[in-house]
Amino acid sequence: MWLHSHWQVTTDNAYVVGNITPVSAEVGGTVVALYADDNMVVAAGDPLAQLDPIPYQLQVDQAQADLRQARAEAAAAAVNVRLVRDDRKNLLAGAVARRGEADEAVRAAAVEVEARQRVHQKEEEALAAVKARVPGLEALAKNAADYRERFDRLAATGSVSVQDRDNREAADRDAAAKLAALRSDVAAADRQVLASDRQVQEARARLEQARRATAAAAAAVGQAEAAQLQPEIATSTSRAAADRVALAEAKFRQAQLSLSNCLVRAPQAGIVSRRTIQLGQTLTPRTPFLSVVPLDPDNVWVVANFTEDQMARVRVGQPVRVAVDAIPDRSFDGWVESVSGGTGTVFSVFPADNATGNFTRVVQRLPVRVRFSGPENYEPRVRPGLSARVWVDEGAAVRKGGGAW
Repeated sequence: MWLHSHWQVTTDNAYVVGNITPVSAEVGGTVVALYADDNMVVAAGDPLAQLDPIPYQLQVDQAQADLRQARAEAAAAAVNVRLVRDDRKNLLAGAVARRGEADEAVRAAAVEVEARQRVHQKEEEALAAVKARVPGLEALAKNAADYRERFDRLAATGSVSVQDRDNREAADRDAAAKLAALRSDVAAADRQVLASDRQVQEARARLEQARRATAAAAAAVGQAEAAQLQPEIATSTSRAAADRVALAEAKFRQAQLSLSNCLVRAPQAGIVSRRTIQLGQTLTPRTPFLSVVPLDPDNVWVVANFTEDQMARVRVGQPVRVAVDAIPDRSFDGWVESVSGGTGTVFSVFPADNATGNFTRVVQRLPVRVRFSGPENYEPRVRPGLSARVWVDEGAAVRKGGGAW
């Protein structure tokens, strides 16, 4: 006994501890089926409970319809981008072409006005020239008439011959005819001047109309240039439609995830414990309704609470022998995995305050985690909460080396 206590540190203040996984539903709903009961062994992924999937199936259908609509709108927006870009490009090209035609029409109308003005000027010059001949012919005609009247009187008295009188009469008629012809030419030239003036006015009106058409064409070009921003607007609308598609896809995936979460599965293998739900009960999201206790070696260990004076002989990595009260027919090999950062008193709800006047020295205990050495020394009967006894062999080789805790 003396040798045993000299080389081993022991305590019966030890308990089996394990990772107990609470299970809850990610969505709320009515429980329509139960697949697990207390103390049932389940594997990872086994179904535990089924919530009513109909409301979530409706959400999936609605999200899928919204997704189809968003994709159709995005496709239409993409087509609209191409149509608007081509239409606005053609609109600008047509407006520029019409402005060029209007500019050409202005130049042609200006040339016509200039030509009509030159013709009108020549017509006025011709009219002035014809009018300038009128006084001379009028004088000649008057002179011829006077001679004819004088010769008529002289011929009546026999002072001149009949031949001379006839010559004067012919000269008078010729002068009158020439004067009448000249006056007819003046009238014709005057009418031509009026006609050419009207043509000038019409040409000027056409020039003004062409200028207004040019201004309208320039304004149309400006509008077409401003309309070139519409493809950018259409592109932004298309991007917004694509974003709505992404949002609809996310909502559709969320709806599918919610539907899949209606079937609650075991997150890991273990034993079902503390089931609190029944058929027809309404579950609240993320509210645990049962627990799964895994019994594999990675999730079960022993916490041994050694006193302060014992901790001087305990090192991380030392071999350990564990006896569980519920399994008296055998013991298990383990090793010291780690040491707690503080004593149990430090982490209690009401930690001790040793600065009070009624101080009483109490020996503290430090929790030490003991890990089982391997599955060959492990039995599923070792379960969290069982009492145990622990013997640490301080004389054996340290498992991980170093030895500091």
